[in-house]
Amino acid sequence: MYALIGRVEIHSGYEEETAKRVQDSGIGMVQAMAGSISAYWARGRLDNIQHSFWLFDTEEHAQVAHAAFSRLREMPDAPATLLDVEVCEVIGELRPA
Repeated sequence: MYALIGRVEIHSGYEEETAKRVQDSGIGMVQAMAGSISAYWARGRLDNIQHSFWLFDTEEHAQVAHAAFSRLREMPDAPATLLDVEVCEVIGELRPA
């Protein structure tokens, strides 16, 4: 299993818009990607950094997601600035009993 882990900095005043985008299109977009297992988005309370953690069945599928996530750099009117994104191998997992 592989994770795509990304961070964006939400522009001031766009906090609600970006949360709405996650609900309205982000979840569906990741769900439609080949090999998608699950996805999480989280934002810190003290800053405007949003963290994305998307799980995929193979490295190849995670790399495709990496390319999609990286397109944020190309969006001049995006409500956030891409800080970093990386594909990582999952080396441990806690599963509910």
